[in-house]
Amino acid sequence: MADELVPEVSSLDDIYSSVDQRERYAAIFDSFASKYNAEPEFLSRSPGRVNLIGEHIDYCYFSVLPMAIESDIVIAVRKNNDACLRLANTDARFPPTTVPLSASGAFVVVDKADSSWADYFKCGHLVAHEFLNSAAGPAAPVVPLGMDIVVDGTVPAASGLSSSAAFICAAALATLRVNGVTSVSKQELTAMAIVSERHLGVFSGGMDQSASVYGKPDHALYVQFKPELRCTPFKFPAAQPPLSFVIANSLVHANKHDTAPTNYNLRVVEVSLAAEILAHKYAVVIPQDSGIGTGTLRGFMEAYFAKKEGALPWDGDVDEGSRRLTEMAELVRQTFTIKDGYTKEQAAAALGVSDADLHQKFLAKTPVRFSKLQLYGRALHVYEEAGRVLKYLTTMLHPPSSPSSSDSIFTSLGSLMDQSHASLDTLFDSSCPELNTLCSIARANGSAGSRVTGAGWGGCTVHLVPLDKAEKLNAALREQYYKVRFPGISDEDIEQALVVSKPGIGSLVYTGGRPQI
Repeated sequence: MADELVPEVSSLDDIYSSVDQRERYAAIFDSFASKYNAEPEFLSRSPGRVNLIGEHIDYCYFSVLPMAIESDIVIAVRKNNDACLRLANTDARFPPTTVPLSASGAFVVVDKADSSWADYFKCGHLVAHEFLNSAAGPAAPVVPLGMDIVVDGTVPAASGLSSSAAFICAAALATLRVNGVTSVSKQELTAMAIVSERHLGVFSGGMDQSASVYGKPDHALYVQFKPELRCTPFKFPAAQPPLSFVIANSLVHANKHDTAPTNYNLRVVEVSLAAEILAHKYAVVIPQDSGIGTGTLRGFMEAYFAKKEGALPWDGDVDEGSRRLTEMAELVRQTFTIKDGYTKEQAAAALGVSDADLHQKFLAKTPVRFSKLQLYGRALHVYEEAGRVLKYLTTMLHPPSSPSSSDSIFTSLGSLMDQSHASLDTLFDSSCPELNTLCSIARANGSAGSRVTGAGWGGCTVHLVPLDKAEKLNAALREQYYKVRFPGISDEDIEQALVVSKPGIGSLVYTGGRPQI
């Protein structure tokens, strides 16, 4: 894995299989030429992703099962000699901006308190700049070259399809390329992208970036974070009719940065606090390796079994992982007896520390707002969801045999997706009425399994459906959700909100020049 390089391609046929992208790419070249009176030197590109199962467990270091999609962020780039980043976007909602670069080699500044679309490029630029400095060694700081940039995206913002991760991966790749790094491993690009959103105050776990970089056509990705980052592609099982995935955008925007104090970052704090309370009760020491510098639920599981059985850390074996996760879920039920949430004082007492110490370790790391800390539901979801990922992967690797194999594949995988959604809705509280409605309509019209995908609180749902029922499902969602929820919505907007997705290729550099129409 470490030696697999981000590819360079010269043909659009090597990138896209389902939609002709020549007109889009020609328009990107036209936009660049009109703004900078020149052709771009290359285009960097990174896709969005849909997570099939394994939500909100990556930042606890449990494995997930996403796939890259063909919707993507494409960045056209040319170096300039003006010591600045000139940023433009083909979408008029995102105004152009210029970011000065320091002659001393100082990093660009990302303002958490006043973010704009350009900050996602700055995040990618910043971590790529750090990589350049690291590669240069103890010599003088690297002064990165200026860049003229045009961004074009087909991943809807705040949709749960990881537009931010795709943007940052493409931005980091573009920055490296302009500054002379023409060969970068997928592992290196993923590692720098994982930490990048923390500059915006979002403590993401790594699934989004891994899927965007490592995507492979016709494959899902089994992404493991321990004992090391590992992305293993698995081909989807054959079925008749074939499996397909419909992605339905709720059109409820859920900006992960803006809502982090009550949603995403609060969940990071809650699962970390739950891990520390479990460690305190069972008298084990756990690594302080979470994104906020605390313990994780994976760390507690490893320490618990090391003390109880002298067991080595879990190596990914499915049967052993299922056994351990089942016991972890039972410990959660026994430990967190206050099922409707802990006050700050109750949590501090369960951890055996003062209120001030709890605040300093967990609540001062990132702004969060809550009335009660939902420790039971959050921890139970993480352990049970990690178990569902293993069951999903097992079914993909060993699909049910005939006589009713296709029905059984749909039933088995679909049931796990439905269970995942129910857990995210009731235990993790990351769904919303619109997402629940989309899932209900889909299940009544051919979906074998439906769930929220991505961070939640809006964004997208994903539906497993036999290919011959996909159009019926789409028609039902058009009539029963979009036209009811958004009266007057255009057919074009509905078409953009509904995607029958194919797994796509990951991050790459395109050097094929302006396509011929």
